[in-house]
Amino acid sequence: MLYLLGIIALIALIYGAVRLGKSGNKEFRSKLSLKERTDLEKMIEKKPKEQEENIKKEEEKIPETVIPKTKQIFPAKDILLEIRRFATYINIDNPKIQQSVRSGVSNFLNQDFKTALEDFSLAIELNSSDSSGYYCRGLTKLKLKNYESAINDFTEAINLKMKEPTAYYYRAHAYHDLQLFENAILNYQSYINLENRFADAFYNLGICYKNNEKYTAAIDAFSHAIEKEPKYDVAYFERALMKHKMNDNQGCCDDLKKALELNHPQAADYITELCREKKW
Repeated sequence: MLYLLGIIALIALIYGAVRLGKSGNKEFRSKLSLKERTDLEKMIEKKPKEQEENIKKEEEKIPETVIPKTKQIFPAKDILLEIRRFATYINIDNPKIQQSVRSGVSNFLNQDFKTALEDFSLAIELNSSDSSGYYCRGLTKLKLKNYESAINDFTEAINLKMKEPTAYYYRAHAYHDLQLFENAILNYQSYINLENRFADAFYNLGICYKNNEKYTAAIDAFSHAIEKEPKYDVAYFERALMKHKMNDNQGCCDDLKKALELNHPQAADYITELCREKKW
């Protein structure tokens, strides 16, 4: 009997707790009037539109110059600047290669070229199909004036379909310093065929033609350099000398005058020597 009474009491206790829970929930349940519910629904619909408008207003406040734009990277005149681009080299597939290339760049910048060569060689050993190690090692060898070996590394980078055409540009440098001007011309032309906006490439091509005594081609190359960079004083100066070789005295003096206006250091002396009939 007592056992039965205990069970009944327990059931009653559980039922009371359930009722109390429901009652408590009702007390905390928000009660909205029809007007409040309508206003809330309108606010919910309006909020995304306001957010979009606010985003547009904020975007309008941002100056155009702040928004990063893709910029064509041309080869640097200083190899230090060129190799520095690889200081943040990323290789998601192989962190060891990434570390080797970055370490090589760091040692190059610290003028520890021997260790830099070892770092880039390690990157090549880790993955011989990655052009970055060959390219950076080629730049290091070019800096050390080890031109023939640099040419080999640039050739490997080119064969591995390096994305940028700069390997042609620096391979041309190496050929030029070996006084292999025909090879240098072919490489500058290969670079220009892929990227024709870099004034220095045309200027260097003109110098190679000049050294090969191809004066008409040199004049054409210097003219292209001036088209890309109208204030290229040395291009005017070199073109003047080529025009003098071609007996174009008027063209020569006009270019020397322009070079002088652009503050070329030797232009005044050459004007005195080659343009005596002119009153400058």
